[in-house]
Amino acid sequence: MTATSFRHIHFEDLDSTNAEARRQADSGEAGPLWISADSQNAGRGRRGRDWVSNPGNLYASLLIGFRVSLTTASQLSFVAALAIYDAVAALLPANSPLEVKWPNDILLADEKLAGILIETIPNEDKALTLLAIGCGVNLSNAPAQTAYGATWLNAHTSQRVTPDIFLNSLNKNMKSWLDIWQNGQGFDLIIKAWHQRTSLIGKTISLTSVNKTTTGTFLCLASDGALVMQLADGRQKHFHAGDVSLRIKES
Repeated sequence: MTATSFRHIHFEDLDSTNAEARRQADSGEAGPLWISADSQNAGRGRRGRDWVSNPGNLYASLLIGFRVSLTTASQLSFVAALAIYDAVAALLPANSPLEVKWPNDILLADEKLAGILIETIPNEDKALTLLAIGCGVNLSNAPAQTAYGATWLNAHTSQRVTPDIFLNSLNKNMKSWLDIWQNGQGFDLIIKAWHQRTSLIGKTISLTSVNKTTTGTFLCLASDGALVMQLADGRQKHFHAGDVSLRIKES
């Protein structure tokens, strides 16, 4: 689809914006619709983790549908990552240490700035894949005692970035990257842009998935978005899920 005007509804407090996207869909809404909240009392991250949701940050979900397969729809985590990256980059000084981290985090000075949670929403049109693209961006504060450290945007800018300011920038960038993605036809361009926004390629990493940790060299993204790792014995292995760290752990 070609991204046109995305509507927006705002709440003071929600359980989560993704949950509200599901409720909106249940009432017949198919988007594109941004849903934002000042705070969440049951925010969620990847793999069922809690997402601390204090006021001052961006908590928003884009309810949107595409006539593509679930496999193709999963590419949208990379699309959303590029949109958030570019929205952040436009607000930072040049050459700030900003990068994307597989599969869908944004890091600033090696600390987590933003995360993405994409969920499918059941609907009666079986040809339509309806999604909630949840975006959490630390603008004014960040949770303490996280596994890999967290930061917030306003600690790195001379201006105060509000959720409204950031969502406006994110909306423009999301539209642009969705137009490039073209329902999956332009995913090669998405991968190329993602490669340009990470420093991990060629580095030794640890990837933890289902209580197993694998160490190797991050080579690239595969054509389907999988992480391609070269193991110590020279073999290449593809990963479709997991947590990446530069803190090397024993395999």
